[in-house]
Amino acid sequence: MLKAIEMELETGHYSFGVLQNALAEVGAIKAWYKEFGDMDGDSEKFREIIWVLSEKAIIRADILTPDFIEIYTYYRDKITQVERSHSIMQCEENIKVTLQKAVVTFADGRKLEMTRPKNRGNAEQYDSLLKMIG
Repeated sequence: MLKAIEMELETGHYSFGVLQNALAEVGAIKAWYKEFGDMDGDSEKFREIIWVLSEKAIIRADILTPDFIEIYTYYRDKITQVERSHSIMQCEENIKVTLQKAVVTFADGRKLEMTRPKNRGNAEQYDSLLKMIG
């Protein structure tokens, strides 16, 4: 999976080594997905965000420029709650339920908000990762 993450990076190919080092400390990768986020509503700057679920942690890597990355590590054994928000739509004769957002709360009170990516492939990876969180 590490190779797949490296291949998906658009702006962070220079900073991949930092992410790889952080992942080496938290056990095997179980799932991951990528999202993009605006840093500032008034500018065209963006960041690439990589979420990784490993055996021991959830890693968030914010790649702000090709040569700058911020890594956040949230240990799974400290999770106390996972809240999920879904959208519900009627599609022809079926009802479609789609996970839109999850908020993970940790023992120290920190909250981690994970929003569904707009890209379909990344959204499928998002669904997979959140199913594994529990």
